Amino acid sequence: MSTAAGARRVEWVVFDLGGVIIRIHRTWRDAAEAAGVRSPVDPAKHREEEFRSLISLQQRGVLSHDAFCRGVSELSGGLVHADDVSRIHASVILGAEPGAEQLLAELKRRGLATACLSNTNATHWEQMQSIPAFDAIEHRHASHLFQLEKPDEAIFRAFERATQARAASILYFDDLEENVAAAKRAGWNAVAIDPHRDTVPQIRVALEKYGAHP
Repeated sequence: MSTAAGARRVEWVVFDLGGVIIRIHRTWRDAAEAAGVRSPVDPAKHREEEFRSLISLQQRGVLSHDAFCRGVSELSGGLVHADDVSRIHASVILGAEPGAEQLLAELKRRGLATACLSNTNATHWEQMQSIPAFDAIEHRHASHLFQLEKPDEAIFRAFERATQARAASILYFDDLEENVAAAKRAGWNAVAIDPHRDTVPQIRVALEKYGAHP
C-alpha cells in the first residue's frame, strides 16, 4: 500500500491516551455513576470555564490532586465533597481499548517506535501504570511531565526534543480535532479518531494508508 500523499516514511507512531488507547468515561455524570457518587451538580456544565481552568492547571502539573478536588468541590458549592470528587476522578479510567496491546506489540516487532503524548495528570498517569497496553508503549510523555498541554505547539516541540523524532516521521492519533490540527501545524502526520467507535480498527486503517501497517 502506498503512503498517504505528501507523507514521508513513518518511523514513530504516537498516540493520545484517553479515547484512543485507553477507554475512559467522557462525562462527569458517567464517571460519578461509575463511582457510586450522587452528584447533584455537574461542575463541567454548571461552571464550565472555571472547571476547565482547574483541569488545565492539574494536567500541566501546577495543581495537586488534592487541590484540584477541593477546587471542584468549591465549584459545586460544596454539594460534592472533595473526597467524592476524588472518587469520581478515579473512575474515569476504564482500561485499554480492545486490541490496543496487540497492536502496540505488532508495531514494535515491525521496528516502529511507539509513544504517547497525552493531556493527563499525575493521578491518572499512576492509575494507567497497571494497564498492559500502557506499559507496552515504549516512550511515554504527557502534559503534566512537560508542564505544557495540547494544543499548544510547544508540547509537540518538547516531544521532539525528548525523543529526537523528526516531525515528518511521526504519525499521530488523537480524538480531539483541535489537537490533530495543532499536530499538523507542527508538521506531524496526524489522524482524528472517533472515540465513540472501536479505535484500534480506525488506527489500523490509517497505518495502512501511511504505509506503516504491522
